[in-house]
Amino acid sequence: MDTGVDDADFDALYGLLSDSYRRYVLYYLLDSEYANVDGVSLQIAGWEQDIPIENVSEDALNTVTLSLVHNHLPRLVDHGLVNYDRRSGDIIVGDRFDAIRSTVEQARAVEEPDITINNSTESFLYSELLTERDDQSPT
Repeated sequence: MDTGVDDADFDALYGLLSDSYRRYVLYYLLDSEYANVDGVSLQIAGWEQDIPIENVSEDALNTVTLSLVHNHLPRLVDHGLVNYDRRSGDIIVGDRFDAIRSTVEQARAVEEPDITINNSTESFLYSELLTERDDQSPT
């Protein structure tokens, strides 16, 4: 059976799925192929505490955001599962995401987090940096 994942990659895949934050990022991307780190962090904090996102504390949100940015997103990027733009905070599915989609769907079905996703439109996907020239008003 061709799973789209090499045998050597199974250990890495299941290692990535062993952490709830990384699983939750992938669950989020099953329903929306792009996201923003702020929206994903808020959703993960809610899932982790089993509370609505409106009740997530600032401390909990900051903890999740820091962990995603400095630990979990780089690991997912290294394995080609997501692409992450540090400037904008945008996250999109990576080239290898479809190869593990069915495994992630099965994991989500077993874990069954509250799948209410609040898609954020706070940033534009991979937008260009604002330059000084763009920032200046005409005189």
